[in-house]
Amino acid sequence: MSSAHATSHDPRWRRLPEERPQQILDAALSVFSEHGIDAAKLEEIAARAGVSKGTIYLYFPSKEELFREVVRQRVGPAIANADQAIASDGSAEDQLRSYLAHQWECLGLEDSEGWIRLVVLELHKYPDLAAFHWEEIVVRSNRILGDIIRRGIASGEFRPTDPQATVQMIKALILMHVLWTGPRAPAPVQHRPAPGNVLANITDFVLHALRAAPQRAVPASGAPHA
Repeated sequence: MSSAHATSHDPRWRRLPEERPQQILDAALSVFSEHGIDAAKLEEIAARAGVSKGTIYLYFPSKEELFREVVRQRVGPAIANADQAIASDGSAEDQLRSYLAHQWECLGLEDSEGWIRLVVLELHKYPDLAAFHWEEIVVRSNRILGDIIRRGIASGEFRPTDPQATVQMIKALILMHVLWTGPRAPAPVQHRPAPGNVLANITDFVLHALRAAPQRAVPASGAPHA
């Protein structure tokens, strides 16, 4: 069987036109996460999506615009779902637990480690894309977490802290653990944190750092002091 004949019978080539952009975005997310922006090739994205390279240009005029759409349609919705994952009537501690669990679930997906490496190590070389990613992803995610911290401080559940600095500390803890536990982690396998314990450990550490100190009982007038 010739390659041309095999290609024509490949089910990926018989997709409906409206399905193609989504398949291209899925392939692009994987290729960007695996190789970064510089080394990502449209030919490989096309091959994984089961389309021709020319088909990509019908929907996305450049690799940079393709990256933007991956952020909008693949990465952004995962962050947006954090709003729905947090019960508005729960305590700040419950909300923080939900936020951390959702973040860890999202960042535990197959392409997450590579995407974080891309953002941390390469995105600065593309200032326009870096600014776009910051506004679309980081600002929204930080706002959700910052609101939880501020509610906890206002309710007395959390000790007074700088919410912005607290957000940065928590996000750094989560992101670094993704890199430490991923398939390309720098440590040998036997020295990597056990993935099943990471969320519980992060949650325990963060809550102990934030909880307000219990109020000491004031002795009654005339009662002896301990």
